Parts: sequence; structure tokens; C-alpha cells
Amino acid sequence: MFGENINPLRAIIVVALMVCVPGKCFGQARKPCFAFILRGDVAVACEGTTSQITHRGDIEGFAVSNERPTLAYTTSRITRRSATTAWSASTTTLIDLKSGTSRLAEGARDVVSTCGGLFAIGAWAAGVRTSAPHNPGVPDLITGDQLRFDAYTQFRCSSDCRTVIGTTNGGRDLYEGLTPTTKIASAENSQSTHRSLSHFNISPDGSRIVYEGSYSLCVFSAPGPAQCVKTDATDQPSVNDSGEVLFALGTSQECYYKTSYNFSPKPFPGATDENRDQCLAIGYWRPGLKSVETAEPLGRSPQWITPATAELLRSWSAHAAQVGGK
Repeated sequence: MFGENINPLRAIIVVALMVCVPGKCFGQARKPCFAFILRGDVAVACEGTTSQITHRGDIEGFAVSNERPTLAYTTSRITRRSATTAWSASTTTLIDLKSGTSRLAEGARDVVSTCGGLFAIGAWAAGVRTSAPHNPGVPDLITGDQLRFDAYTQFRCSSDCRTVIGTTNGGRDLYEGLTPTTKIASAENSQSTHRSLSHFNISPDGSRIVYEGSYSLCVFSAPGPAQCVKTDATDQPSVNDSGEVLFALGTSQECYYKTSYNFSPKPFPGATDENRDQCLAIGYWRPGLKSVETAEPLGRSPQWITPATAELLRSWSAHAAQVGGK
């Protein structure tokens, strides 16, 4: 691999230099990149550098498609108030990272990157999707193509859509298969208050499945069994083809919250004790590690992306800043 004339000692040194510090390269020769929400904006961590991509402060969710380079981010607005209740509406902005063009998807929320596209699972899980033939499936927000897995309450699939996982019985069990055939996990072993498996994901090539266990995160790869780590995770986890997992978790530090997705250790003007809660950080784990590492000290909703997509995000951000966009 190193060539016939390489000094063996030098070869060992080269291999050692390929192992990066925790939180940057995570023990791999390549340098994984990921996007996440930081202080109400989308940020990217790549090559040891963290870059702010949007400049809004009000983003509540996002997803990025590597296959069809697109950024989607969700914001909401109050549409009506009463003395005790406020009604809100969600809007997802979709940005083509190559052309820079954008469009809006009204009502879309809880957008995830899966099945080679971007899907608003919130609207679907809330009952917008009805039984056929009235609704043919769940639309990809990028292409408009419909995906349909009638047996599942929620679903994820590989980029080529050949490997499908999802929850059945109102989210009580996690299965794999175009029809539910291989049981991966039961909500009875989940930490969810309502015993519903809602935090799960699949790698782009379909070889790795991550799900929330009993105060733990577990990675399953056939033929199994799953490997788990104890942690109090929140938000959707993200897993890559190597089985590395990113997720949000609470820390011992206190933060001041403007919104659920915009928080910082530094109090904002007008902040009170009611705005204080534990900070959330980006955790990293892979099977074989004894404990969770910190990838970013502050943030939530992480997603693995490719270096090429990271560069497209940074290029779009720089251009948007020049023309006054957010």
C-alpha cells in the first residue's frame, strides 16, 4: 500500500498522522463534515473549522441533501393568539446550493434528509397523509416525487431506496424491509415517555441503523447484535456509512434560551431565570468507543454531510451575504 521503497518507520508515522483529534476527524483518515443548528442558525463543522451558514437566529429545523445538493430550513410564525393559546404556521425554505435559487414549502416541518431527498415527516406523521388513493404518498420536497410505505408510521431509507426502516403500530416498534419483516427494536426498550420510537435513522448506503434505546443510543448492522452506549440523547441522530453517530445531548453547563433552538451561555438582553436551562452539545460516538465524545460544545440537530456539500454550503453563504440574503 505504501510502495516498495517506503521506510517502514515512516509508514507507521504516516498512519499515525491520519488519526485526527476527537471531535475533528474522529479517528478516520478522511475528515467527516456535519451541519447542525447553532444559536438559531445552520452551521457547518468541517476540516477543524466551524462556519455559520445562515444569519437569521430563528431557524427551528433543517436538513441537507447530499445527493441533490439542497438546504432546507424551517421557521415558524404566530398566526393567531388567544388568552391561553397561540397558533403558528411553519414554512420551509429550500435552496438549490448549485444555482442559488430558492422556493418555499408552506406547512412543511420536521424535514429530514433520507431516501436521496428531503421529506417533511412532521406533516405526514401528523395525519396530512391519508390512505390511498386520496394521497399517493409522501412528496420529496426537492423533486415532488412520491414515496409510499403504507405499513410504516414513519420511515427512513437508504439513498437508493432499497433499504427501508420504519416504525409500526403508531411508532411502537422499529422494523426493516419494504414490508416490516426484520424487527430492529421495540419501544418498550426506549426511553420515550410515551413508549414510542421516534428517534432513529439509517446511513446513506443502508448498512447502519441508529435508534434510541433505554437512555442509550444503539447502532445496528446486520447480522447484529446492536451495539449501544449509555447517553441521554435528544433530537434525531445521524449515522454515516461507517457507523459513526452524531446527536444532541444535555451538558452540565447552563444556557439562556431565546427559543428552543437559539441558546447560549451568555444571557441575552431581558433574559431571566425562566430562560435558563442546561446547554445542549453535539455528541459523537461509534461502536468500539467506551463513551461519548463532544464534537461541538453547543448546538443541536446534527447531520453528517460530505465535504463537497460543506463547500457548497459555505459558497452559498458567502454569496448570500454579498447580496444581502440570510
